[in-house]
Amino acid sequence: MAARTAARFVQRRLLSSGGKVLSEEEKAAENVYIKKMEQEKLEKLARKGPSSGEQASSTTSSAASDVKAAGGPTESASVGVSTDKNRNYAVLAGTIAALGGLGWYLLSKPKKSEEVVD
Repeated sequence: MAARTAARFVQRRLLSSGGKVLSEEEKAAENVYIKKMEQEKLEKLARKGPSSGEQASSTTSSAASDVKAAGGPTESASVGVSTDKNRNYAVLAGTIAALGGLGWYLLSKPKKSEEVVD
């Protein structure tokens, strides 16, 4: 969750200006615009209902308190598990590629042979 927040900050605050150095007024106007857009997204999610996955992840603190109050089985165990089939395959393929690359690198090193010195 912290990585997502950091990525969002970098994307919205630092990269949104296109590399230009902004004046204080421009920064303030950009911040107001960004906050307005984020508020509209939150309102749109609120209208959509609790079926949205992002809304459930953004309200984990309230969901955690509800689960504690209910005393039933915890839903927090399945919060980090992806149900997207394509994403799961991509993660698996990436892991296999990384391990294959590491193996190739380690096995491609020249063999050191001891030379007999007379």
